Amino acid sequence: MEDEDPLRSAIRRVLQTEGYAVLEAQNGAMALELLTASESAAGVELVLTDLRMPVMDGRQLAAALARLRPRLPIIFMSGFTAQLMDMRLISPELAFLAKPFRNDDLLATIRNQLGASEHRPRQRSRTDPKGS
Repeated sequence: MEDEDPLRSAIRRVLQTEGYAVLEAQNGAMALELLTASESAAGVELVLTDLRMPVMDGRQLAAALARLRPRLPIIFMSGFTAQLMDMRLISPELAFLAKPFRNDDLLATIRNQLGASEHRPRQRSRTDPKGS
């Protein structure tokens, strides 16, 4: 979940190139609706969300998801390092990416949250160029 279209698109392209299926939302409220109303949401294994977004921010989304899917890993990202540090002090086990981040850092954080040996992205077939 990212409110900036260019960044959200860039992240989607990186993840899809690595074989991950991606659902996108512009803010937390849209993400929550997508994760509760979509059949494809049952297969969601991780949420990557910005902390600061309009309508519903990343903290509010995480709180709502904690009630619905308490074991769903969440990675927070933000360009506001102080905000990341404040949340880290509250919950040191939370995963964070400080913007701007490198693609390698994004992928390593995702693999770490999913457990590199347990969860791997689906490999795309030659007949399915989008990986869906």
